[in-house]
Amino acid sequence: MATSSTFLRDAWLIAGFDLRESIRTRRALVLALLYLLVASITSYIYVEVVKLAQEAASEVIGGMGDANEQLAATAAAGAAQDAGYTGLLYVIAGGDNVIAGHLATYPAMVLVFAWFSLGALPWLISLTSYDLVAGDLHQRTVRFVALRTSRGAFVLGKLLSQVLLVAMIAGLGMIPVLVIGGAFLPRFDFLGSFLALLATWPILALFAFAVLGPVACASQLVRGPGAARALALFFLFVLWILGVWAAFTPGLSALQYLTPFAYKTLFFHPDLSYRLLNAAGCAALCAGYTWLGFQVFRRRDL
Repeated sequence: MATSSTFLRDAWLIAGFDLRESIRTRRALVLALLYLLVASITSYIYVEVVKLAQEAASEVIGGMGDANEQLAATAAAGAAQDAGYTGLLYVIAGGDNVIAGHLATYPAMVLVFAWFSLGALPWLISLTSYDLVAGDLHQRTVRFVALRTSRGAFVLGKLLSQVLLVAMIAGLGMIPVLVIGGAFLPRFDFLGSFLALLATWPILALFAFAVLGPVACASQLVRGPGAARALALFFLFVLWILGVWAAFTPGLSALQYLTPFAYKTLFFHPDLSYRLLNAAGCAALCAGYTWLGFQVFRRRDL
């Protein structure tokens, strides 16, 4: 018990120190700016699409002289928009009607932000967290840490610091959604959108675990940051190809759960047990890939 307590305490101390150091680096600034850019662009595109759809419908309906025709056209336009949005939710849900129905409970702007964030996070994380271990190996600073704690606590602390960093930046990403929505949408539900964004916040943080697994593995296999970045991007690209191939190959669909990209949809299942199982899958994927890289790192000459 004492050993376990020391291990966790050391990991948490390393996580706190590394998080404070990361916040002051250009890497964290780049990640924050890129994520804010993604959030701003997706929010602005959504606002523009809504505006264009409303203007097109208003132009068509306004050209009708009869009031009954205008009412019928308005109802038809609303039904067409609802049908199109329902079809889009069905595609996002991977053909699962239950998940699609639950997705419909989220404000559309929040859902667009969350889905694009989940799509962008793997590549943003790979470009900013690739040196979580390789950087210390390259600078030889890990030798001083290894004198005071175990290599396992060092790696776990580094992982936790990156998850906390992603969680903080994901929180900042909510700001453009609320600002752009409140400024450009006339009937924007600020409180409802804010609460929905809070609900998606842990999803982004938990999904970061699944992504950081392959990235941490790559960072432990090589010594140089440049090689770690290239290897992390290569790993994620191969896993993305594997996920797509497994999803469309009969009998091999289970292989997609070896990739982080398979864990996006079930976070939006209405049943809490499915969401918890999905979160456990993200943690297990992170642990598995990190453990594979650790088999090289624990034997490495520092």
